[in-house]
Amino acid sequence: MCVCYALASGTEAVEKEFQAVFQHQHYRCYNARVGNYMPVIKSGHQEEIVSFRWGLLPYWSKTQDMRYRHINANAGDIVKHPVYRVPLRQRRCLVLANCYYEWIFDEGGRKVPFLIYFGGERLFSMAGLWDVWTDANRQICIETFSIIITHACRRLKPFVPRMPVIIPSGRRRKYLKLSTSLHEITSMLRPYESDRVNLYPVGVGVNDIHAKGKDLLLPVGNRIYKEYEYVPRVFLKLEGMGSRKENPDHKPEIKRML
Repeated sequence: MCVCYALASGTEAVEKEFQAVFQHQHYRCYNARVGNYMPVIKSGHQEEIVSFRWGLLPYWSKTQDMRYRHINANAGDIVKHPVYRVPLRQRRCLVLANCYYEWIFDEGGRKVPFLIYFGGERLFSMAGLWDVWTDANRQICIETFSIIITHACRRLKPFVPRMPVIIPSGRRRKYLKLSTSLHEITSMLRPYESDRVNLYPVGVGVNDIHAKGKDLLLPVGNRIYKEYEYVPRVFLKLEGMGSRKENPDHKPEIKRML
């Protein structure tokens, strides 16, 4: 699942990467949670970055009860799912991020927070769906989104069963284009396989849903997969990801989930 992620890049970097312009004031977010308003690019408006609330509320819902929010959409049953079948065809979006968090069991049975990132890609886009809910009197209009998830890629599978669907830069416009066929869309909803996928443990501060500091991105142990390229020790070189020197004395013991 994806229940927490970060968008730590500034306005200029985000707009340059996605060739789109913010329609609202952009604030860096290091601990995005359900219910937060976060930047997305929606189908039919590829040049605009708008702010939607995380936790999809179907247009046909009779109430805006927050208990019925849908955080993640499973790619395996998305085509026929009553909440997602219309948005999949008509209301797709890209969810912008630098990294996301997962909680992995250690040898003691405790869940340890890890940051997952894609080396060499400062910013990436997760496949999303959006919907708009309006009350009976048409006085309240709420635009919400969900992140599509699929089974984990090869490098993450030993630790977690699932991951968000990543839409590579070359396929972003096709994913958002309303005329793209359903077959083409569903073919994109697969794990992102790359030798640059990596993860490292972070502090327990990220467990606090109200924590917002940039220090949440800093590692407290080694990266799981060794990286051999030189990375200057500059804070937020990759928005904080992979910038700490390796220390074999603090290598985490991780229980592989089969």
